[in-house]
Amino acid sequence: MTDRRTKRLERLQQKAAAKSRANADTNGSSSGNVPSSNPDEKFSKLIAQKEDVLLNFVAEINKIFTDNLGRPAPFVSFVICGMQSSGKSTIMERFLNAPLNIVQEGTGTRCPLDTTCIHDSSLTQPRCELSGLELAPDKAGTNLSTEEVFETITEHNRNLGDEDKFSTEPLRLIYRANNVQNMRFVDTPGIIANQGTGRDNRDDIKGILRDVMKKPNSKLCVLVEPKEFSTNTIIDFCDETFHSRGEWSKDAIILMTKFDKNLEDSRSGSKANKFFSEYHDNGLFPYLTITPTLTREDLSADLLYAERLSLLESATSKEEERFGDWKAMHVKNREIYPDDPKLNPDVESRIGFTVAKNKMREVMLMDTANRLPEVLSSLRKHLTQFHEDLTILEGKKKFHDPNYLKLMIGNLMHDVCKRIADYLDGDLVTAAKNPEYLIDLDEELQLEEDSEWSDMKLGSSATTDEEDEWRNVIQRMFDEDTMPAHVGSDKTYLGGKQFQRAQNLLMSAMAEAFPDITAMKEYVASGAGYLQGGLQRENWERATLSIVKMTSSVTISPGINFFIKHAGSIFRRLFQVALMDTKRRSNENAMVLDICPGLEQRVVDEFDGMLWMLMENAARNTHVSLEPMFSILNPCLPGFVPIDEEEEEEDHYTLSGGSYVKTPSKSEIREEKMSNGVFSKLASFIQNLSIDERQAKQLLRDRGRELAVQKKTFLPENRTSMINDDETDKIILSAFQYVVALQELIQTNLNFLISHYVYQEFKKRIAIFPRTASNQDWSHFIPSDTELDGTIAELKNKITVIKASLGKIQKMQMQF
Repeated sequence: MTDRRTKRLERLQQKAAAKSRANADTNGSSSGNVPSSNPDEKFSKLIAQKEDVLLNFVAEINKIFTDNLGRPAPFVSFVICGMQSSGKSTIMERFLNAPLNIVQEGTGTRCPLDTTCIHDSSLTQPRCELSGLELAPDKAGTNLSTEEVFETITEHNRNLGDEDKFSTEPLRLIYRANNVQNMRFVDTPGIIANQGTGRDNRDDIKGILRDVMKKPNSKLCVLVEPKEFSTNTIIDFCDETFHSRGEWSKDAIILMTKFDKNLEDSRSGSKANKFFSEYHDNGLFPYLTITPTLTREDLSADLLYAERLSLLESATSKEEERFGDWKAMHVKNREIYPDDPKLNPDVESRIGFTVAKNKMREVMLMDTANRLPEVLSSLRKHLTQFHEDLTILEGKKKFHDPNYLKLMIGNLMHDVCKRIADYLDGDLVTAAKNPEYLIDLDEELQLEEDSEWSDMKLGSSATTDEEDEWRNVIQRMFDEDTMPAHVGSDKTYLGGKQFQRAQNLLMSAMAEAFPDITAMKEYVASGAGYLQGGLQRENWERATLSIVKMTSSVTISPGINFFIKHAGSIFRRLFQVALMDTKRRSNENAMVLDICPGLEQRVVDEFDGMLWMLMENAARNTHVSLEPMFSILNPCLPGFVPIDEEEEEEDHYTLSGGSYVKTPSKSEIREEKMSNGVFSKLASFIQNLSIDERQAKQLLRDRGRELAVQKKTFLPENRTSMINDDETDKIILSAFQYVVALQELIQTNLNFLISHYVYQEFKKRIAIFPRTASNQDWSHFIPSDTELDGTIAELKNKITVIKASLGKIQKMQMQF
């Protein structure tokens, strides 16, 4: 069996490879450099030229994703990473233009703060939404003021600090204001430089960063301290976290915070250039920032907020002043030391938070323009999915009625069975539109052998081992290239043609499975017995009947069982194809399968049960109908010519009309009788296109009398008292001639039987299957959902919002 499977799989792989090559050739011949006509790409390029329009649009899309879809904003997100007390929160506040994530000295950020900034020109005061799994319910909310959020975040971090712990669970903030640009930040807890000052949180931060950076729209913003490259711990930390410096640094924004601490050490161009050279050699080009700090932070939340707000309002002007003094220091130094070089242009071009912010804004705008087509496509997909979900949910409400559920199942099965009936009768449209539904003989045989039915006993006329030998016969036909062309083994079919091919295969395989009757020669004498019925005469007929029974059972019974299993696997797949075809056509009745989990498998099981019962009945009826043909011997079997032992007499002549005329021989007399037989006369009537009912009936009566008085010869009458080899050869030859004639008759009858008991019966069963299926108890498949109405309302709101946004896009596209 393994060898048979291996060879079949090799044939299937060869066909698949040939099909793949053909598709490649087709695609290659029709492909070319076709310019993109994607309207979203054109829209993206045009809208990017108008920054204000783009930012307003981004704000709306971000809002849809965060508020309605419950997903992160799709555009660029900067993940702020730095050592503890490196100024991460201060930098973030400068982007927000408001103090938020600041607590008392020594505490710092203790959990990630996932912040979405949305520009909203209609607001006079910033408004916030705050949530988090570790946040007390009374502290979370929407439409909060900046002061309220500041106080809550401060308290949350202080509580974590009191417990000397860090948390990987983020607080989520949505910040809307008229003075922010659309961005997303994730402010992560600071990494402890000295493990003796608190709990080691390095692994927690690594996990947070790796998780956040997996998102395709995340950009790393690394805060380095103003000290020598080799002693900057955050760089080593990033190397450990992301493994390759070349990977994490190439798109990262590097901010060197608190640069005021390094102003004096970098008072000349040579000193500054030397300081930055190692950073540049390692591919890092930091932006230099200075943010004024409070002299003390052990203040109440209200005072702390007010002091931080005051510092933020003057941060840019004070930073410009400090850097202006630093540059002036360089000019004076060159007056004293004219050979001292100027500040490296790569350093001078990155001075000030405003420069860094503009760079990040540039990155954001470019990323937004590039990502916009993808985001719009995502919105449309969401809209389509929401419409589908809404249809399903609204349908669910109806399925709480058991009678409605039964009705829908019955309707679905009616549609599916109607599709099967179309496949069986011939469905060119489906075959042309869905060529993947069509399969060849190898695929059919593989499906049959892989099914559990191949190992199940089908009646008592043949064992599963005998059926498996029949499969080997078919494999030999492939191996020896004796598979007839009319079987169409390489052609792909769907439906009725598959059954017809299976019939042709059965008849062809019966010829291949025909046994070697001569192998029974040594057993013929034993089959003849002795003194049967008290008559001392060799019973050649008994031996012949045994040969007929044995050869017929070996070649026919396993083949019938295999054929029925083959046909059953075809019908089973037709049901699966029809079910898939019905669902693909967006049939309303097919919705029941999506609404009721487990229902589809139950329906398939019901169909399989019906089909197996049909197969059992077909096997039993077919075997019973054929059994009489090889349980008795009939010398008048059409096509069988008995052995004539009598020698042909010499020619005899009689005097007639004055001359001698040859007397007809026995063989000539037999031929004359056959030519004048009833069926020859009937045939002449048909050829003449004239049928006389009275004459036809008389001919049939005459035929009945002929058969009744006909002398039948089966085996020679002259026999020795003890059977010898010559007589055994005569029995073998006679049995061979009889079995050949019998096989022809059996094939004719078998064609009728399997067409009736398998094919026609299957069509009858699928006609009534919808009714019998719907009458089952399906109540346990009724879906239950106590929050169904709320979910439907939420989906409708999402659909309304997305449709409104896409409608605006259409109007904007028309303007461009």
